[in-house]
Amino acid sequence: MYDTANDQFVLKNLSVHRAETEEDALNLLFIGDTNRAVAETPMNDASTRSHCIFIMQIESQKVGEDVKTVSKVHLVDLSGSERVS
Repeated sequence: MYDTANDQFVLKNLSVHRAETEEDALNLLFIGDTNRAVAETPMNDASTRSHCIFIMQIESQKVGEDVKTVSKVHLVDLSGSERVS
C-alpha cells in the first residue's frame, strides 16, 4: 500500500526471522509455503493469491579476522505474475 501522506510504501503483516542454520532457513521457507492461499481464477486453475518476499542476508567472517562479508539474496513471488507474458 502506498502512503501518500508520508510518500512511502507500507508493507502490512511483514515479519522478520533470524535463521542460524540452513535447516532454520528452509523451515521458514516451508512455513511460508504452507501459509500461501491458492485459488482458481479464469486465467489459472491453481493461481497463488498472495505475495511472498524471502530475503536472505548471509554473513561470513574468517576466524581471527575483522573483515565481514555480507550478501543478500531476494526471492520474490507476486500473485498474478503468471500473466507477465
